[in-house]
Amino acid sequence: MGIVVATLPVEQAEQPARRPPARSWIGEFLAVVVGSVAVTCWAFRDMLSGLSTTVPGEPGDPSYFAWQLAWVRHALLTDPGGLWTTPAFLRAPDNLAFTDTVLGYTPLGLFVPEGMAGGLTLLNLATVAAGAVAVVGAYALARAMGAGRLAALVAGAGFGFAPWRLQQIIHVNVLSTGGIALALALLARGTGWSLRRGWEPERMSWRWITAGWVVACYQLTFGFALGIWFVHTLGVVMVLWCAGWLLSGRRTAWPARSAVIAHAGGGALFGLTLLLLLPPYLRVQAAHPEARRGEDRLPLFSPPWRGLLTAPDTSWFWGDRQTTWRAALRWPQEMALSPGVVLLALAVTGVFCSVWPWRRRLALVLATAALTVLAMGTAFPLGHGEWTYLPLYRHVPGWSALRTSGRLMVWITLGLCLLAAGAVARLSERLGPERLSPEPLGLERRGRGRATASVDGVRGVRALGAVAAVLVAVVPVVLVVGEGLNRTPHPTLARAPVDLRTLAPPILILPSDDLGDYTLMLWGADGWPVLANGNSGFEPVRQRALRVKAASFPDAASIAALRARGIMTVLLVPSRLDARSPWAGAAGKPIDGLGITRTVLPDAVVYRLSP
Repeated sequence: MGIVVATLPVEQAEQPARRPPARSWIGEFLAVVVGSVAVTCWAFRDMLSGLSTTVPGEPGDPSYFAWQLAWVRHALLTDPGGLWTTPAFLRAPDNLAFTDTVLGYTPLGLFVPEGMAGGLTLLNLATVAAGAVAVVGAYALARAMGAGRLAALVAGAGFGFAPWRLQQIIHVNVLSTGGIALALALLARGTGWSLRRGWEPERMSWRWITAGWVVACYQLTFGFALGIWFVHTLGVVMVLWCAGWLLSGRRTAWPARSAVIAHAGGGALFGLTLLLLLPPYLRVQAAHPEARRGEDRLPLFSPPWRGLLTAPDTSWFWGDRQTTWRAALRWPQEMALSPGVVLLALAVTGVFCSVWPWRRRLALVLATAALTVLAMGTAFPLGHGEWTYLPLYRHVPGWSALRTSGRLMVWITLGLCLLAAGAVARLSERLGPERLSPEPLGLERRGRGRATASVDGVRGVRALGAVAAVLVAVVPVVLVVGEGLNRTPHPTLARAPVDLRTLAPPILILPSDDLGDYTLMLWGADGWPVLANGNSGFEPVRQRALRVKAASFPDAASIAALRARGIMTVLLVPSRLDARSPWAGAAGKPIDGLGITRTVLPDAVVYRLSP
């Protein structure tokens, strides 16, 4: 991902704060990165085996993101100024901003070829990278909050392998959550604040703060589906830090000037990044009122409480065991949002047994509970969201673009991971070798043989305690990762039956519909001809009208309408037709007197509309 991260080991509360050698945290960081990549690649080995030919889950949304990644790579290497207007949608202005964009994966494009194969490779690599970075980010956050290495591994595994991620595997923008946790970790470390020890001004560092804001800016490039909530979260975090400093009795302990400057500069850079990314989306909203989403769509995406405990059908362990639960959900694709039963059990344990002080632990519990209520959207029983999600949806800037309240599970999972890390840290410390071994007092008064035996016994108990402490963390990590293992299908995408570069653009490919156009857009990645096809987060009025007018093709009325839009070629693909399609019998219709030509190929019929 191109992000350099560092996590400092947090000392025990009774020890004075000191800065460990750089090689300590660098070695720890590299080990976590390598381990996360290795485990994630193993978990998604089927995806990597079809890197340039398959998509994860289904051909719909993943095809769109593969097309988008391929276009961003192409545009930035050839014409950066034309990035936001792609050849799809008949080059409608700013059509890349018709839905979320994931510009942050652009560096991966340097290692893949041009075209459809490159787009699929980019998508699959991005999906694997998103999982690995999520593990690293949550690990870093738990370490910054004061958890030990083993406890932080539980947090990392819980965040990177939560079962709900398997349902969202078709949305690489929603999977790209690692930067969120990473930015919070770096900002907390630089500010000198942790759940375990509170605020320690002497531990503030402008370098960590700067790194945190840089990562936060980079996270924004993965889209606004999570970015809008991330912006508000950072605002709330900074307000709480300032308020906590004012109320902590440290009014005379001013933060270091360098830290204040780093926060001010980083916040300004974050705001500038936001301002640079927003304009195309604002232009789209102004030009396409139909892009605005009303409240009537919220119930379709608001999960009931049962959905927050239900895993998707692609879960290796829970897939067949929760069939009845999924059947009770109105829209399982956005309502199967389980964070994992093991993680949830550890988090509940962390409410009562934790290394976090009880006040901060209570604040974490209340925040996680509040987010859970908000995640239910209009499905929350008391008022159906009128007193919870809807006020935010109506009045907080940006929230009106977020119809899928269940995606707040990202933040809920982070809260559960921190609670679980606190519990595992406490259990590990209680089982640690120093806690289990007795003090070897009075050895000098015993005989040498007895002293040696006693020392051997102490060493044995300490070794047993060390093994127990490791098992307390390793077993939960294995169980958490096990819940996140997948049986995701990886369908192979069919290639275009004709080299689109040989056809006169603009081109309309039939059949055209909301779901199918995602694949047709990806076909256009080979050569990037102008296509009349297109689909995104909403259906533009002109796109809907084009499909309606083309439904009777080939006849005089449809050909006149297509010519009026400048379309020169129509490509009919019989293998993509079904009996309900309006073009089911199009290949056999007569074209005499229509002023067009027809060429029949093995799996394509090419119509040339040019005079």
